[in-house]
Amino acid sequence: MERALQWPIFVIRLLWTALREFIPALCALWRDLIRRIRGCYRRKKLPERDRRRTYKRCVPISSSAFKKPDPLIYSQEYLLAQGFAVTWDNPDIQLFKNGVAVSSSSLDADTEYEIVARIWNNSTEAPVIGMPVRFSYRSFGVGAKHYPINDTVVNLGVKGGVNHPTFAKVIWRTPKTAGHYCIKVFLDWMDDANPGNNLGQENTNVQAVQSPAHFTFTLHNTTHETQKYKFKVDAYQIPGRQPCDKLPRLTHRVKITAPSMQAATEAAQKMLALHAPSNYPIPPGFEVSIEPENPELAPGEKQPIHVTVDAPDGFTGQQPININAFYSYGCAGGVTLYVDGR
Repeated sequence: MERALQWPIFVIRLLWTALREFIPALCALWRDLIRRIRGCYRRKKLPERDRRRTYKRCVPISSSAFKKPDPLIYSQEYLLAQGFAVTWDNPDIQLFKNGVAVSSSSLDADTEYEIVARIWNNSTEAPVIGMPVRFSYRSFGVGAKHYPINDTVVNLGVKGGVNHPTFAKVIWRTPKTAGHYCIKVFLDWMDDANPGNNLGQENTNVQAVQSPAHFTFTLHNTTHETQKYKFKVDAYQIPGRQPCDKLPRLTHRVKITAPSMQAATEAAQKMLALHAPSNYPIPPGFEVSIEPENPELAPGEKQPIHVTVDAPDGFTGQQPININAFYSYGCAGGVTLYVDGR
């Protein structure tokens, strides 16, 4: 009998406990709902500026009102990642000696040069104010340690506007040891729409044809893993500019139709073909050999890479040879070698 009475008593106690907890919670919820309704009613009576006010310490900014700039320089690693051919003779980096432009492949030891970097902005809405630009150098080759030269600060206007492009300039005294050096320019901007195109390098060497021409550069493994490298060679150089009236255009004023979209697609494919590596093979008569072909380097190890370029008999002019090094992480770097036929 006692056991039969225990279950109803247990159920009654359970219901009473639930009601005792539920009723205060329900009252609190009701009071909060009334408070929110009153708050909305009072807010509607306020001026528009006060209605939009927030009392939070962290105020989110909508993406439609917040614009990001896209400072950029000719960036070989970024372009290679997009599948384009590149030159390591950077069109946005130039050295000057006493006001005269000089090649980075023929620098005097312990001599002052002015390095000028041309910087662009791919944004038509957001300028860049006070952007640090960091210059450094390393020995000629791929993957070597960089040494700082100097930093400067520039202001960059919007695309097509005032102060675009802008130019960053520093003075560099070359090391006392003569040799070939690579120049590196880095645009150090945190709030960047595309930080992948902020690093540009100038890495060239010129040799006269001496049956054949010989080049040597050093390959460095700066990673913490053993890496196996492979080289890709092409003869790409930046094509000349086309007249503006010859370039196809598709603006917002053009009615979007199937034919117009087809024309735009074909125009884009033609422009991309101008920079496709497959369209710049080594010219007939030239032979390029690399030794070793597929080096394997331990972490921190470096190895000289010997390049031999045979030119056809009677060659005159200057022929670029681009050598790009790749490993498991992508592009390790590269050099542009010029064969000079006198």
